[in-house]
Amino acid sequence: MQFKDLEWRDIISDSVVVCSHCEINLCGWIKIEFRINHEREENKYILYVFGKGSVRRLEPERHDSIESAKNAAYRIYSNEMARIKKAIDYLLVT
Repeated sequence: MQFKDLEWRDIISDSVVVCSHCEINLCGWIKIEFRINHEREENKYILYVFGKGSVRRLEPERHDSIESAKNAAYRIYSNEMARIKKAIDYLLVT
């Protein structure tokens, strides 16, 4: 199953992405927010995920590159969308 690409807003300083942000709002009732911050001391990208239920992550994920963090965000988004599609399909069948 393929979903739309996430639209990121990057803030760049000294040729390094220091912050990236993406929000998804589905039908006004499902909101997912991704934030990626660059941790200069560790040279890591920290992915924060905000939303409801299984989407929300209490502990941020650490990644070596911005691409890796964005791929992880897309994976979380795809898993949530697949879960929603499965629930809707179930409701339509019954």
